[in-house]
Amino acid sequence: MTLRTTLRAATRQDHDRVDLLGGAFDLTRASDYQAFLTAHAKVLPGVEAALNSAPPEDLPPVWLERRRTAALSADLAALGLAPPPAATTLTLPDRATRLGALYVLEGSRLGGAVLRRRLASAQPGAPDAYLAHGAGRPFWRSFLDWLDGQVLTGPETEAAIDGARQVFRAFETAFRSQSAPVR
Repeated sequence: MTLRTTLRAATRQDHDRVDLLGGAFDLTRASDYQAFLTAHAKVLPGVEAALNSAPPEDLPPVWLERRRTAALSADLAALGLAPPPAATTLTLPDRATRLGALYVLEGSRLGGAVLRRRLASAQPGAPDAYLAHGAGRPFWRSFLDWLDGQVLTGPETEAAIDGARQVFRAFETAFRSQSAPVR
């Protein structure tokens, strides 16, 4: 099994829980879109900051171009919202844990593309730099190629799973704090 398939299988329930909570935000409503972005802003900048301190060899190709905090901040500003305080502090002390965190961040781009289309049809002109970030770029494919080239021991694989779960839990906490009803 590749690291990707291992992470996907091990974190399926975490992913489903976060997907359900994030999907409860009705992006056809401006207030829900603002809450959705605010929830992301409670997590993404902290995770990216933790990753920024990693050695370059621990990060995927073009890491600087992959970061989305600036795009998220621009959308919040366009909506007249200040960045919220971080929801949690993550511990990403080693390469393996960072790989798990990266898996969640990079995977969230796929959902962002779907949500961007929904937002565009419901709220034309709404700021969408965050959801659009990387559109047309092979970020996911190149990330998977890179991830699948990473070789981990058994304990390192467990650490990668822990890193992914930390990020999923942070998003779960942030989504719950924004009080979107589960529909």
